Amino acid sequence: MLKKKMISLTAAVLLAASLSPLCFSSSPVWAKDYERLVVMSDVHYGSKEHKDLAKRARVMANKEKAVQDINSWKDVDLCIFTGDMVELSAGDNEYRLARKLTDKVTQPKTFIAGNHEVVYSETPAVKGKLQPADPYERMEHIGEYKANYGPLYYAKNMGNYLLLFLSPDEIEGHIINNKPYAVELSEAELTWLKAELKANRNKPTLIFCHTPLEGTILPDNSENEPRNFTAPAKEIKDILSQNPQVLVWASGHTHTPPTDASFDNAVNHYAGTSVLDVYNPAWEGDQIWTNSFYLYSDKIVIRTYSHENHQWLTRFDRTISLPASLTASNTKPAA
Repeated sequence: MLKKKMISLTAAVLLAASLSPLCFSSSPVWAKDYERLVVMSDVHYGSKEHKDLAKRARVMANKEKAVQDINSWKDVDLCIFTGDMVELSAGDNEYRLARKLTDKVTQPKTFIAGNHEVVYSETPAVKGKLQPADPYERMEHIGEYKANYGPLYYAKNMGNYLLLFLSPDEIEGHIINNKPYAVELSEAELTWLKAELKANRNKPTLIFCHTPLEGTILPDNSENEPRNFTAPAKEIKDILSQNPQVLVWASGHTHTPPTDASFDNAVNHYAGTSVLDVYNPAWEGDQIWTNSFYLYSDKIVIRTYSHENHQWLTRFDRTISLPASLTASNTKPAA
């Protein structure tokens, strides 16, 4: 009889525990020692695919499933859309469509603009090629972008880290080989960037920009042309060379997937600097991958996730160790 009473008492305790509020909490029950960033690049929602409607529907469904995955991750501190949220070019209809996806992200999120938000005209494409926007159109596009997604460039603190966000804002855009630079930063934005870095010399810094840095992709890659790198290239290299606290430049634009040799390659290290350009895949193929950045007090860990197979691609795991001068215990306000 005593044994039966003990069993009943144990069952009652287990039942009470299962009904406690802790079991229904949506927050992690472990103590995190990192901040996690998830980069979502070139989502192009609905899809740039317009001819094959079955493929278009499949690609759009994949994008929605990837958002569901990301929403289910309980340790995410910030989702970062690194440009090209719209399908092809700016305009009310394009933004309404793009926001059907971006508004579904329930995690904290932030945005920067890509070339498809700013540099192309809304006039019909010629032989399948989008046409450059004139300065007046660019100003209109920038206004539309700000109304939907916020400022073009800004800073955020994340734990001991500084995050800087850059977007194309040069109104008088330059043309090279009959095409506009995908991302061109104005003098005002460059001045702001220099000031932010000067004020935060002791903070490990990650920069998010739609386009990569010149020379960080393999020479034989089809995207290796000057217009696809952040301009003005010389000024940006000078700034980064003078600021060794910048450890990461996270880019999109080139749609570089993990299956491409340029995705994780020694060439991604920006020559003469401490910067690693991390290429983030587009959401436009049959598969979707995302990179997550784990910011620890002494290192940055970069991991790549396959949303098709629901698994980490461990062969692409990368770790950037912070110099002793940039670790949390040694960080002091800049003079």
